[in-house]
Amino acid sequence: MTNDFYQAAERRIWRFQLGLGAAGTLGAGWLAGWGAAAGFAVGAALSGINFLWLKQAVDAVAEKATGDETAAMRKKRRLLVWKFVGRYLLMAAAAYVTWKYTDWDIRALLAGLFVFVAAILSEIGWEVVSNQ
Repeated sequence: MTNDFYQAAERRIWRFQLGLGAAGTLGAGWLAGWGAAAGFAVGAALSGINFLWLKQAVDAVAEKATGDETAAMRKKRRLLVWKFVGRYLLMAAAAYVTWKYTDWDIRALLAGLFVFVAAILSEIGWEVVSNQ
């Protein structure tokens, strides 16, 4: 498989995340009100950050494993480790703040965090259907 394949898949994953995040936010708002819409939107945004930071960490590991690591990437390694760990801290902090200090629906926020997973599954479905 070529690099073009992976770049196209990544673009589709981002589009799936945007579409699913928007649809989920509208659906949560329609079903449970503005608090649920806000919670889902924040969860979906955090899901996007999770995907970005995870991708950056995986790219760095792949570059190191293949010997393609640049000097700039070596300098960024510590930041990437903090991003890799920090994505969990960020999600936990958002859940705590939502639960403790807002009227937003914590269940909607937690559902929004799974937009990344739904986007990956959508990409898998896309590949299965489009490659038959």
